[in-house]
Amino acid sequence: MSALKQWGWSVEPRRFQLEGPSIDALKAKVLAEHGPRARIIAAEKVTVGGIGGFLSRAHYEVTVELPPRGRRRAAGEPDAHRDAGLLALLDRAEKAEARLRDPSADSSTAVSTASPAFAELMDTLTFSTETADAPVEPVALIPAAEPLNRLRPAPSPAPLSGAGDLVIVVGLGDDALEVCRSMSRAVGAGASGVRAAGLVAPDDVVRAGDRRAVAAARAAGVMGGYGIFLAYSLGRGATELGRHATLVAALSADQLWVAVDAGRKPDDTAAWVGAIRSAANVEALAVEGLEATATPQTVNSIGLPIGWLDGSPAPAPVLP
Repeated sequence: MSALKQWGWSVEPRRFQLEGPSIDALKAKVLAEHGPRARIIAAEKVTVGGIGGFLSRAHYEVTVELPPRGRRRAAGEPDAHRDAGLLALLDRAEKAEARLRDPSADSSTAVSTASPAFAELMDTLTFSTETADAPVEPVALIPAAEPLNRLRPAPSPAPLSGAGDLVIVVGLGDDALEVCRSMSRAVGAGASGVRAAGLVAPDDVVRAGDRRAVAAARAAGVMGGYGIFLAYSLGRGATELGRHATLVAALSADQLWVAVDAGRKPDDTAAWVGAIRSAANVEALAVEGLEATATPQTVNSIGLPIGWLDGSPAPAPVLP
């Protein structure tokens, strides 16, 4: 048995694969779940289905490498390897700064703030100073009860609008249809980009209630250069929620929204929204009827970011 293994160390790095809709989303997932010491060492774009490049769906697969497992250092025990690395990086930074102040001191190795070498040095220094094993307690800048988004507000989600993208909006009555019409107008697709399914489908809107009709709609969007906004109505009573949720999931939206009326009872809204969320991933919330109620903020309790508000993009993901 080697000395490393005898003391509880594993000399081999750990590797595994993840998949997701984008590289940025996977980077965020790796950082959130495994910390800054995890590295993405390989990435691949995977395209599935389609005919001649149309109607295909793509996702990304990455290989993640974690450092070898080892015993945790006792409190106060130095990390010689990390400390030595930081000293070397600081030394390099000081030399680079000196050359910036006086490039004539060593013209062969002068560094510019715009040079790749300088950017790489600063990136490496930043990364290394953020890889401490022990978690650092955040400094309380605001009272604990104050929501984090007051400090760093997240942007409201926006509907997809690429050629052939399928955005499904689910709602009661005509709510989803009104949202889809306003979304399609906003991206310049007009009536051509709107489809209907479920229990409410007016004569002036093309139905697309099954996978074949959806595929045809997406193909039309690809040829016309616009996205497809499919309004799925649950009717006015929201019955047979399990069946409708399954049908919505089977249509395989690129982005799924729910349209809610701010004036309806929160418990009633939460019931049907919860049924849809149990079957598919809901991206965002479209809110209608804002002026018809004195308490529109109740929609915040649904727990989804607001991306559309009374026919226009929402200014914030929550109602104030």
